[in-house]
Amino acid sequence: MIKTKWKSIFKRDKGGAEDDKPEESSSSFQLPPLIDDPKKMEEILSEVDEQYKSETGVDCSQYELERLAPEISSSGLVQLEDRIYRLKQQDTAMYRKIYDLVFANYTAYVQELENVTMLQMSLQQAAKTCVNARRQLKHAKEGVSHGGLELLAKHRKRERLRAMLDTLQSLKTLQRTDSRLKELLEEGDYPKATVLCIECRNAIEQYKHYTCVCELATSLQDAQRNIEEKLEEALSEMCSNFVSQNYEKVHEAYRILGKTQTAVDTLLMKFTTTIHDMAYKVLGEHAKMGGTLPAEEAQQLKMPYRNLAKYITPDHFIQCLTKLCMAMWTVMHNYHLVKLWHEDVDAKKKTLRMGDSEEVDSSELSFNRTYVRQKLELGLQRVWSDVQQKIRPCLLGVEISRFKYDDFIRILAIVRRIIAIGLEFCGEGSEPLQDCMRQQSLQYFKTYHRGRLEELRLFLENEAWELCPVRANFSIYSLKEFRFMQKSPSSESSLKKAAVPSRTDTGSMFNRLKATDNPFGEVDDDDEGEDVMEASQFDEAGSDEETSSADTSASPSTSLASTPSHHHKTHSAPKGPILANPTLTVLRLFGNYMQIMTVLEPIAFDVLECLSQLFDYYLYAIYDVFARDMLSLEQIGIEISAKLSTTLKRIEDTLILSPQDPSTAPSVNSALKFPKPNVSPVADLKDPKTLHGLRYRVVAIESLVFLASQFETMVPTLESFIPDGKKSFLTQFVSHTVSTARELRKPAYCGVASYVLSRDQVLQTMSTVNWGIKDIRSQHSSYVDSMLQEFKKYRDQIGEIVKRIPIPPDVYSMLWDYSIKLATGCFVEGFSQATKRCSNEGRALMHLDFQQFRSKMEQLTGIRPLPHHQLVEDYVKAYYVPDEEAEKWLKDHTEYSVSQLKALVNCGFGTRANKKAKQRLLQIIDDMDKRK
Repeated sequence: MIKTKWKSIFKRDKGGAEDDKPEESSSSFQLPPLIDDPKKMEEILSEVDEQYKSETGVDCSQYELERLAPEISSSGLVQLEDRIYRLKQQDTAMYRKIYDLVFANYTAYVQELENVTMLQMSLQQAAKTCVNARRQLKHAKEGVSHGGLELLAKHRKRERLRAMLDTLQSLKTLQRTDSRLKELLEEGDYPKATVLCIECRNAIEQYKHYTCVCELATSLQDAQRNIEEKLEEALSEMCSNFVSQNYEKVHEAYRILGKTQTAVDTLLMKFTTTIHDMAYKVLGEHAKMGGTLPAEEAQQLKMPYRNLAKYITPDHFIQCLTKLCMAMWTVMHNYHLVKLWHEDVDAKKKTLRMGDSEEVDSSELSFNRTYVRQKLELGLQRVWSDVQQKIRPCLLGVEISRFKYDDFIRILAIVRRIIAIGLEFCGEGSEPLQDCMRQQSLQYFKTYHRGRLEELRLFLENEAWELCPVRANFSIYSLKEFRFMQKSPSSESSLKKAAVPSRTDTGSMFNRLKATDNPFGEVDDDDEGEDVMEASQFDEAGSDEETSSADTSASPSTSLASTPSHHHKTHSAPKGPILANPTLTVLRLFGNYMQIMTVLEPIAFDVLECLSQLFDYYLYAIYDVFARDMLSLEQIGIEISAKLSTTLKRIEDTLILSPQDPSTAPSVNSALKFPKPNVSPVADLKDPKTLHGLRYRVVAIESLVFLASQFETMVPTLESFIPDGKKSFLTQFVSHTVSTARELRKPAYCGVASYVLSRDQVLQTMSTVNWGIKDIRSQHSSYVDSMLQEFKKYRDQIGEIVKRIPIPPDVYSMLWDYSIKLATGCFVEGFSQATKRCSNEGRALMHLDFQQFRSKMEQLTGIRPLPHHQLVEDYVKAYYVPDEEAEKWLKDHTEYSVSQLKALVNCGFGTRANKKAKQRLLQIIDDMDKRK
């Protein structure tokens, strides 16, 4: 465009110049040289006017003339030549630029030129082919005969007849569809039946213009409704008897119908219906068994479910409850299998998608699977809620307090098992069932506990308190009542875990049992007998006297070297724990109560309080029968601990019915109090020949001590059943009550020891001794021989008792300790009464008498040194205490009575002091007595 414009300018300028000055212009005008410098060429091109770059047509000559017209003057020709020179220079630069571009793209230009040539040849060949084709078509048109057209017509007719035959065949198939659908439904092949129904529906839509097809459409609609009814029946059957193959067919049929979401909604509704139908059926059958159901209701069973539960008699209640829970278990297990089936299918499809990356689920299939999964997950709580609504009226319809203990425990175990199943099923407990059982169980247990305390009182009043021979390794775990603790782990966390199973536990009931298995049969106790009794621990002939030396050397008693033959006869380590029958009864009750705490944790603390009352009552009964009548402790100088006194007072105020109480028996709503048991007439506790029933006392006290030790072993398990806020009660009970059982040994055995010597008789004999002698004697007084004779008799009596029952070494030592303390007390009291007429030689006789008693007693008992000997020796030596040490001696020896200390002041070291010092010592004694 620019080049063209420039050429027109050149021609115009050239023509004008020739007209004016042809020769001079031609000779003076010079062409611009070729430009090789790219930079200069770009500068020249940049000077090109924008008018020449326009795409629209421009008259270049007119443009230049108009541009130069105002400037033309006398020297206008020179300006014109300069302008022409610049334009030619721009033209040369443009030409060079175009030349460079063409040269740079020459190869592409040649290639494109070849393509154009080939395209031209192809077009020529196509034109030739078209000409030949037209020529052949014209020849064929002219050569086709009438016979050929007739052949084509017949062929078309044959094809139409074939289409008609296919249509008739399809119509015939449609007529037979109804019978085929029935066959498939009877076979349970729901997917094929569904596919066949859909195909027939499509075929009817295709052939709806035929009259006969309209009638088939009506029949097909009935068949489709029949298929949907069969599918619902199959879903209903899955609720009571799940079969994975059948459910797969049903689910596939619904998927083909495009009703996957409808299927899961229908399934949940069927589960609810099945729960109601099965529960109503079970209650109806057992209501008829009781014979209390009205005749018209027994025939039709149309009364509400809650009312029907009230007609279940106690005789049929456990059977009804078991079958009801078994029916609910079947439904829940089948629901679990349905959910598990969907999870397995989803997992398999996920695995296939991971293996085949090209397989991608549609959004609809993914949405359906998510919908089904969410619905089944929400349905867990719905099914469990329906199950609770059927079990709770059954529990409320009967008075559980009328059942025996074993039946009551079985009911609790069944309910606890169904709660555990529900917890594993959906991860939720059952507050309604627990509240229901809490109300009824608490009332039942109060009645049961009152009856057990009454039975225990009767047992105690008729007990002979003989040794119950049990095996050496006997413990609470040997009793069948405690076998529930052996079946489950002993630790607190394990007990809780057994009570609260996990949904993901591989050993759970849903994984271990089938829907037809009975998980409620496991709650029955074992029928195994107990093996706790020893054949014979001690026979009547005293077989312990012939025990081997190895057994003898194992005795924990010490210092028996002097007379070993006697000591082996007067005490022995028991082969097993010392138990009485009432103790076994209390231990069994402990086991029963703990079973109730295990199966009914909501009232576990109430049961624990009753269990503590059992121990309280038994402790108080042992105290009242075997320790209260022997409280001669002031003679020996022994006192009961403040903790034991407080415990006995608490039990007496809260649990023991006072004889002055006008009510003869506790009412149901009153505070639980019982009269203390009377002494059994079989156990004679007054006969001095048997040491006032020492063997009965040993059996009673030591069995109580064993009971306390076994209670302490139960503490960790008991703590696992009660809330954290209530554990302080158990801790306080163990520390303030259970621990005091061992302290009952002191009043019981101390009282027996108090009868070894007649204190008054010994003091009377000692008062006849002449303590005012003037010469030193070498012969002890006769009262010492009398005392030793009584102790020999005491030893022989203990030996006779050992032939019947074992006396533990601790008890044996305690019996001797208390009796020796009684004797030393008699010595001190007798010496204090003789101080007024006692000489120094008499004090030497006192020392001789006690040394004779000490040496003989050490030989008799084998205990060295003799206990409490320092009490007598210090008192005799006190007569020789200097006056300046008298006050300190009195303050250091508070173990003596006031009268004994005053005797020392009046007739001992006080005789050497003046009256004022003597009064001061007596005042010190009075002050010490007040502080006590």
